[in-house]
Amino acid sequence: MLPRYTIRINNGEKYFFRFTVNQRLQHIVLAASVIVLVLTGMPLKFHDMLWASYLYDRFGGISLAPVIHRFAAVILLLLFCYHLMYLLYNFFVGEIIPLKKRGELDLISIVKAVLRQPMIPTLKDLKDILELVKYLLHLTPEPPRGARFTWKEKFDYWAPFWGIVIIGSSGIVMWAQELTTKFLPGEAINFALIAHSDEALLAALFLFIWHWYNVHFSTSVFPMGAVFLTGYLSEELMVEEHYEYYVEVMKREGYESEIHPPPGTVAARAPAPDPAPEDQEEGSPQP
Repeated sequence: MLPRYTIRINNGEKYFFRFTVNQRLQHIVLAASVIVLVLTGMPLKFHDMLWASYLYDRFGGISLAPVIHRFAAVILLLLFCYHLMYLLYNFFVGEIIPLKKRGELDLISIVKAVLRQPMIPTLKDLKDILELVKYLLHLTPEPPRGARFTWKEKFDYWAPFWGIVIIGSSGIVMWAQELTTKFLPGEAINFALIAHSDEALLAALFLFIWHWYNVHFSTSVFPMGAVFLTGYLSEELMVEEHYEYYVEVMKREGYESEIHPPPGTVAARAPAPDPAPEDQEEGSPQP
């Protein structure tokens, strides 16, 4: 849900609302728990490396590190369950109740409401990917004009759903080995170990390379993007990453005359200065 005013002005600079306090807190818990899981889990996967034993000892070694790892895992799973309830609650309040009040609640309307949700991939996302490829190959002078949430952000968002299901379920199987083997063959423990270890490595690589680069290390935001703390994005980054949505918000908030040109184009706000007298042809009229 958006606030009443989606633009905040600070020292003459415009900042655009992106995330609520609730969403930012969820992100902080997610980031902290995942980092702890990586730091306490990767030393086991790479136990023969020099850094593994040193890092593992920093978390208490074999007597304490597994406890910390499981505690962080429980926090992550609880957060996952909370986020699902958060999504369902907001969908019910924002979509189902209004449909019911209008007498339009049916299966087709519910499906359409689901497809309208901001994090659901759309054909525009596919178009933006193709436009980005064309831009990187210098086939077009302008990058894609991003919507409220870009395809990269949606990819970032949906990736943990797959990872948590695989890592979480395999972790539970290994944690409750005695109970698990009452219902499953012993090979299930080996399969769970492989799935847990490899998917965790994939998630760590995705987080530290793809996600951290896009939100912290790219030249636009280096050394750190602050939107996950403040909830607001600068006008410069809105123009660069979410231009389509930027124009929509600027018009809605009454700043239509102050809209910047799209990225990749040359601004033409002020008229060209008059030529200096020495540059004018002899006999040309003087201002």
